[in-house]
Amino acid sequence: MKKMNSRTPRNRRRRLLILHYMISFARDEGRQPSVREIGEAAGLMSTSTTAGYLNRMVNEGLLERSNSARRNYCVTENGAAMIMGRRAG
Repeated sequence: MKKMNSRTPRNRRRRLLILHYMISFARDEGRQPSVREIGEAAGLMSTSTTAGYLNRMVNEGLLERSNSARRNYCVTENGAAMIMGRRAG
């Protein structure tokens, strides 16, 4: 039986959905989406579950917390590269 790599994302599809949503929302609305808005877009049932996803994505380098507002998250270069299907350089 193959052992899972601990660095492999548990739900790549949902992470991609969140990244796409965050980029589109910021482009269309001129601000970052709230945790609640991200959760609704990703089909997550609670803000706690959404925050868990976002925190794991921060730890993976896909998102970073905004310095201007503690609950805002921004897509990093690594997150954008994941959407494009390549590694950030």
